[in-house]
Amino acid sequence: MRKEKYIKIIWKHWNTIKIISTLLTILAMIVAARTYITYNSIIEAINNVNHNIRAVEDEIAYSNNFLKYYLDSEYSDYFLAHKNNILFNWEFIIKFQAPLENEKEEKNIENKNIIQTPQESRQHFIKSKIHKK
Repeated sequence: MRKEKYIKIIWKHWNTIKIISTLLTILAMIVAARTYITYNSIIEAINNVNHNIRAVEDEIAYSNNFLKYYLDSEYSDYFLAHKNNILFNWEFIIKFQAPLENEKEEKNIENKNIIQTPQESRQHFIKSKIHKK
């Protein structure tokens, strides 16, 4: 008898039960998605920390195994000066400048006599063989 009573109640409120179960399912999906996103961000943060730790360990190893001996060498002043863009008395800066329009035209006239493509090379070769005979 109780069983029938419960079945009647379920059939009476069937639409309400469907709506509530749908809302609970959507809520569970949202919680699952947020949990997954949080999990992935934690894993990514751990990987970033591990990468940073390895980078710092590599830098320390570089300093201990190479840089210390480099700075103790007799050439350290020379290398450090160049690293900091300091020039010595005998050094100077070379400045390159773009050519002027007149110079460009003169070079273009000179370059017209130069063979630039394989077809021109072939034609030049054939003409030279013909003129020799």
